[in-house]
Amino acid sequence: MYTAQKIEKIFLTLVIIAAMALPVTVLCAATSSVGFSITPVLPENQQQNDSSFFDLLVSPGHKQDLVVVVHNESPDDIIVLVEAVTASTNRNGDVDYTSAKAVMDETLKIPLEDMISIPQTHYTVPADSNLPITVELNVPEQPFDGIVLGSIRVLKEITEEERAAGGMIVNQFAYVVAVRLAQSSNAGNIQPDFALGEVSAELVNHRASIVAQIRNPQPCLVSGAKITSTIYEKGSDQSIFSYDMKDVSFAPNSIFNLSFVDRAGYGIDAGDYIAKISVEHQGKTWNFERDFTITAQQAAVVNENAVNQQAQQSPRTPGLLVGGIPQWVIYTGITVLAAMFIGLLILTVVVVKRNLKPVCVDDLVEHSSQ
Repeated sequence: MYTAQKIEKIFLTLVIIAAMALPVTVLCAATSSVGFSITPVLPENQQQNDSSFFDLLVSPGHKQDLVVVVHNESPDDIIVLVEAVTASTNRNGDVDYTSAKAVMDETLKIPLEDMISIPQTHYTVPADSNLPITVELNVPEQPFDGIVLGSIRVLKEITEEERAAGGMIVNQFAYVVAVRLAQSSNAGNIQPDFALGEVSAELVNHRASIVAQIRNPQPCLVSGAKITSTIYEKGSDQSIFSYDMKDVSFAPNSIFNLSFVDRAGYGIDAGDYIAKISVEHQGKTWNFERDFTITAQQAAVVNENAVNQQAQQSPRTPGLLVGGIPQWVIYTGITVLAAMFIGLLILTVVVVKRNLKPVCVDDLVEHSSQ
């Protein structure tokens, strides 16, 4: 017989199942060993001797060797790819030391990757051994202000055995050693500045989006910036997109592509728009306002290639938050919970009916007389 406690447990189980049916984001921690590591050999012109990266004071025309030791901790030989990378700003608002050939701001005159020469791209590191890799730093004769920022990136190549064992998904690991160059000990005192670049319709991770370029034209590293941004249809005071970000970092002379992503699948409509963007940093605010137009051809190209485009266009909800929960997630969750609740009611009725036995009057009389 089902007691009230058992029915309560069934109800809680259904609630848990309903919650598990909702889309969730899971953060997984890597537990497998990478099998190798790298260590920089800090030279005499290192400004911070206790750091784990190259922080070098250089002069125009300066040349020197930089050494990175690759430690192969695995029982097999490994092959690593070594390359120089200029630091950029990624779409998450973080400084990126891994993306080679990123689009930089036009104010960057001398990217780090042009200053570092690597004798060869691939190196074989024997099993259970260390291999020093030497690259050459060549600082141009032309002086520069502020800092030049980037990294030496060491990427472990995937073997055929790893590729065969991994199937469709194979993890590839890389380490970076940051490289910071300055020609003055006061290079870090340059004040930041911001500018608004192009605003256009683009695909971001295969989703229709409006992208606004926020430029850092200064040779300085910026951290802790706050961005407030809204997109309006021209002539309307209702927002189409609204996106606020905190703790945004900018690499020197880089471009941050602020992306208003159409996560709900409405598509980007052709028309005239206004972008209003504010950047706050250390008590100072930069306000930008830009009129821009999305042509019918631009909208068609973006919408037709978007993976989440709805079959039929729906009215867009004003003030849709890019960083918020799409409406389809909310509607799906409500539908699942409603279905689970109805199922619970049906189950409860069935359980009660099955456990209600017919009672005879004679039985009651006999029981009372005892």
